[in-house]
Amino acid sequence: MKVYFSLFKRFIIRALAREKLRSSFTALGISLGVGVMIAIRLANMSALDSFKTATQSIAGETSIQISGTAGRFDETQLNELDWLRQYGDISPVIEGYALASTRIQDSETGSHESGVRSLESQTGSQKSEVRSQNSNNPLITAEASSIPTTETQSSTSGIATPDARLRTPDFSEFVHILGVDILRDRSLRRYQLLDIGANETEITTRDFLFLLTDAQSIIITEKFARKHHLKIADKLRLTIGDTQREFVIRGMLRDEGPAKTLDGNFILMDIAAAQLAFNRLGYLDRVDVKLKNKITIEQAESAIAGRLPQGLQVTRPSATYNQIEKMIAAFHFNLNALGSIALFVGLFLIYNTIAISVLARREEIGTLRAIGASRRAILALFLGEAILLAIVGTIIGLGIGRLMANFAVRATATTVDTFYIASAATESAAHNSLTWMDALLAFVIALALALVAALMPAMEASRVRVVEALRGAKRLAASFNPSPKTLIIAAILFIAGFVFSRLDAVNGLPLFGYLAAVSLMFGGAFLVPQTLLAACKFLGRGIGKLFRRFAVEAKLASANLRGAIPRVSISVAALSVSLAMMVAISIMIGSFRETVTYWVDQSLVADIFARPIIRSSTTVDSEINDQALAMIKADAAVDAVHAYASQSLTYQGNLISLGSSDFSIFARHGRLLFKSPANGRERMIDAVGKDEIIVTESFALKFKKAVGDTVELATNQGTQQFKIIGIYFDYSSNRGTIAMDKQTHDKYFTPVRPVSLSIYLKPGEDTEAARDRLAQTVGLRFQLIITTNATIRNEVMRIFNSTFAITYALELIAIVVAGLGVISTLITLILERRAELAMLTFLGSSRSQIRRMIVIEALLIGVVSEAIGAIIGTLMSLVLIYVINVQSFGWTIQFSFPLLFLLQSAVAILLVTAIAGLYPAARASRVEVLNYE
Repeated sequence: MKVYFSLFKRFIIRALAREKLRSSFTALGISLGVGVMIAIRLANMSALDSFKTATQSIAGETSIQISGTAGRFDETQLNELDWLRQYGDISPVIEGYALASTRIQDSETGSHESGVRSLESQTGSQKSEVRSQNSNNPLITAEASSIPTTETQSSTSGIATPDARLRTPDFSEFVHILGVDILRDRSLRRYQLLDIGANETEITTRDFLFLLTDAQSIIITEKFARKHHLKIADKLRLTIGDTQREFVIRGMLRDEGPAKTLDGNFILMDIAAAQLAFNRLGYLDRVDVKLKNKITIEQAESAIAGRLPQGLQVTRPSATYNQIEKMIAAFHFNLNALGSIALFVGLFLIYNTIAISVLARREEIGTLRAIGASRRAILALFLGEAILLAIVGTIIGLGIGRLMANFAVRATATTVDTFYIASAATESAAHNSLTWMDALLAFVIALALALVAALMPAMEASRVRVVEALRGAKRLAASFNPSPKTLIIAAILFIAGFVFSRLDAVNGLPLFGYLAAVSLMFGGAFLVPQTLLAACKFLGRGIGKLFRRFAVEAKLASANLRGAIPRVSISVAALSVSLAMMVAISIMIGSFRETVTYWVDQSLVADIFARPIIRSSTTVDSEINDQALAMIKADAAVDAVHAYASQSLTYQGNLISLGSSDFSIFARHGRLLFKSPANGRERMIDAVGKDEIIVTESFALKFKKAVGDTVELATNQGTQQFKIIGIYFDYSSNRGTIAMDKQTHDKYFTPVRPVSLSIYLKPGEDTEAARDRLAQTVGLRFQLIITTNATIRNEVMRIFNSTFAITYALELIAIVVAGLGVISTLITLILERRAELAMLTFLGSSRSQIRRMIVIEALLIGVVSEAIGAIIGTLMSLVLIYVINVQSFGWTIQFSFPLLFLLQSAVAILLVTAIAGLYPAARASRVEVLNYE
């Protein structure tokens, strides 16, 4: 072993040190691939872990939960649940979210006033913290992201009046509020409360209860206090629903248990105060149960479920997390698949590097064999080189991945279901370090693939014959005709891709869709040898007629590449895969953009939209006051108002949205794009007051429903069947939505207030003037964001572009890595053909001619790669659009070919490959004749 390491140091490490640029290219390629893989893994884990931590922290020692089958339930039903005490401790809960901000002293009057963020401040920071809605789609309810241009705050009952002197508050961010009966709840959740205002000693439950007897009292976390320099007795302003209220900080929680929720953005209130603040007097969100030690969860679930009154159900605390994980699993799966492309393309550099090492040191290999080195020892040396490069690249990649993790979290924040992931996950990614499991996974994958990539050239080195090596015998013949078998294999792979594309998803994941894409990629790779041969023939015969000045260089380049097809094919295949992915993603995103643009034009027809200021996620429970709705309807410019209410339900173990509105108003003024039937608007009018519903396409695809089918929902009156009368296109959420007429909803479910308003003006009314008037009279008073149709549309496309930024970044990295491969490939050919290059120089070829020959070779590689990449990429885009996208998210996208963009990309890539050939060309031109005499 000692002899091996000594030989490895002299034979491998010294060579790598001499070829610093080549070694750096290889390490960089591996590190980029590993970095992308680690960044996406950290982003995914941070997103899910932050929500899981929040779920577990809030749950505490809760074993099971009692909740309403159709949302919150009447608290009088708690009296019917006294028998639950025989199973353990119980605690009723109110839970919600608010926007917290401080009050700021006015510099002129000395009084305390309040303000909210201006347009610039909100769009610059609030949106980055809390991107609008759920799912894997960029559009996540446009109203939730649109910010008005002139709002401050409003009038009475603790709400500041508009004043030009008001300034932006010290901070403004979301907090998670938990309202509990502290006497019951302390057995379920461990609150480590400190009286910071006194002597920082832990206080008793009695003192704890005394702190929360005042309806204006709250308890915050130490972390939140430190972050915003708050102390006991300070006042905190909370925007809850349609009002702002001032609360007094009476205590602080240590950073343990529930205090870890939302990265410390947690507030504890008395349950009665929470019911008042959230306008839920007389209602409960759930009842948490901590079972006795001898009772198992399974036993309790079965026994309790059978005794619960109608309208209540038993669940586990982990159910919500599991549903969220299921909802975003497809998105994370797709990101991992895209990230693996960068790693796959980068690792072929290992092949080139080891191949170059073998070619450059054939004489040295022969010498080692002559003095007694075994074939196994030679094989081990070159595999050791691959392992060394993989280790160095992985170490660097771990650092790169750690740095890229924050970008990945922010780039994917618009695509997930809860603002835990948009804000707390960013904090998690910023503070969490790489675990040994992350590092081990990266090393295992990189080393395994590196060994596979290096195996072929390493085996070639082990088979070098002593006499051939010492004589300098050539490895390749002057020409090469690839076997027609490659075309047969390509055809088989294309057929396999078609078959895979026809298969259904597995547990909601498009596994067969990706197998179809992989089959197409490898099918394209097997087309490379024959395509290269055809291109070389055309270059050798036809280019002289078009460009006589470069005819000689073109023929030489053609002959050189034809003789090197076995080696060049691997590099061209890798570059083709990168380009195919770029083409596929570009077509998919272009098609999606065109589809969304059409959907927005057809669906968003209201003049003005309104929504609560804090409603930025489906987890935020904020509704519009009935008085605000009445004031808007009373405005002289308003013709009609469509009020839309929404709540979350569980259907077949999946989270869905249940929407309700006045179908008659929407059918007259609104517009939906119906997938079926064609007369969807008329069917909506007929459904008023009936047990009939319309559903989104994503719901229909996910649950395999069609028009005429029924959906069984748990309601306040027990299980009820609803008939589907229409399926409509919707790109604002992939969770699936059921919409029913308000009369039908209120018959079976607890009535809820609207969460958004679509406002239709009378003909000829000035939209901007109406918006400004409503913002001042209604928006300020009831904490509503009121914005115009044009603002909504612009925001939709902004979110769309930011959502797909990460996919462009992944493809850019893959192409950069493949571009490095072009350089490595040409250097390999130069080393392989040093004798031929010397002979050309001896026969009178100038250095400029040799440089042009190498650049033409680079261009030919680029042309063949682009041709194959364009064909395979187009086929893959069909798989992405019609298979993977549909199975992952339930959206049908209309195919659109971005011809201009792809033409621009083709020209840019040819320029890049030509530029990539300059360094190898310069190196080739410096080959001296005397070296081969």
